[in-house]
Amino acid sequence: MKEHSLIMRIFSSFIFMVIVVFSNSAKADNTAIINVAANQQTIDGFGFSTAWCPVMTSAQGNVLFGTNSGQLGFSLLRVRIDPNGNWAKETSNAAIAHSYGATVLGTPWTPPAAEKNNNSLICGDLLPSQYSNYAAYLNQAANAIKLDYVSFQNEPDWCPNPGYESSNPGPTEILNWVINNAPSVGRPIVISESFNFKDSYTDPVLNDSVAVNNVTYIGGHLYGTGGNIVHQNALNHGKHVWSTEHYINGTDIGTALKVGKEISDAMNNQFSAYFWWWIMPNDPASFIQGTTVDIRGYVLGQFAHWVRPGMVRCGSTYNPQSNIYVTAYYNGSNNGLVIIALNKGTTAVNQTFTILNASNISTLTPIQTSASENMFQLTAVALQNNTFTYSLPAQSITTFAQYP
Repeated sequence: MKEHSLIMRIFSSFIFMVIVVFSNSAKADNTAIINVAANQQTIDGFGFSTAWCPVMTSAQGNVLFGTNSGQLGFSLLRVRIDPNGNWAKETSNAAIAHSYGATVLGTPWTPPAAEKNNNSLICGDLLPSQYSNYAAYLNQAANAIKLDYVSFQNEPDWCPNPGYESSNPGPTEILNWVINNAPSVGRPIVISESFNFKDSYTDPVLNDSVAVNNVTYIGGHLYGTGGNIVHQNALNHGKHVWSTEHYINGTDIGTALKVGKEISDAMNNQFSAYFWWWIMPNDPASFIQGTTVDIRGYVLGQFAHWVRPGMVRCGSTYNPQSNIYVTAYYNGSNNGLVIIALNKGTTAVNQTFTILNASNISTLTPIQTSASENMFQLTAVALQNNTFTYSLPAQSITTFAQYP
């Protein structure tokens, strides 16, 4: 009997320890661990395009690129390189971006018609005999518009129907141009801006010992499926990965959080830049009409305003609880630490954050966008033992900034 009682006590103690260990593990699993010493990718910025758009007004530039309260803080602009040399509008837009310290990517949708095998601005292909002329044309555009980066071609894998400016070089043609002509452009080169970020359009360049040194950024678009992944070959070759175009239509909070989740996924997949599509007036893809910003723009601003170029994404528990997504960024000075937490769920969630390897962070300031708030700054939260817990409202995105 005593032996049976002893066995039961031992068994009960074992069950208690299992419950305690399980409870502690569950608690730990719900904590978002931010490790500022676990460096991931360096951030180049967040931007949008003015392709085919009118000239930005100074008031729009202030809202889009400014970093004061309520301003979106974009640090990148993507402009169109017109095939007929009509660059005045984009030169003006680039100048506004530069005045705020932003940098500018120029993208051609097509080479000049005379340089193509169908003598048309729609579909067709750049003639091999015109490779050097095309590089000279891109150099001329870069100097005129004052571009910081130049793309070889927008969406080489997409021939639109009904047609608009386009061109369809294959991966081997891109490789040959990059080997022999890319340096003549005189700017860091982006390739290949595939419609749904096909690695097959960039791997030949990355795998070539000459071509790989003639490109700086690997870019692509996120239409369709499969593009928002870790592009490991690009990272293995030391290239920054950029999402250079996408949009999601809709101005409700659910759509806005789809945008936030897409950006969060891209950052977690080690992208260094994210560009929204255009700001064409009265177009559903635009997040700004005049100077009025819709909720998608404010979600973009939750990243762009506080995650500045040069910051490094650091290690974080990406999905600590159901519907919660967390990324974090650090530079050790100036902007310090930025944590961005997305709650896609329909109920508020208490989320605990623990920060490792940082000793100078005592408070963080929350900035929040939800169905009722637009980048609204809230009361700073204090950290205790490098830990804090915060209630993330239903369907919201919250940026915790060390220096708001």
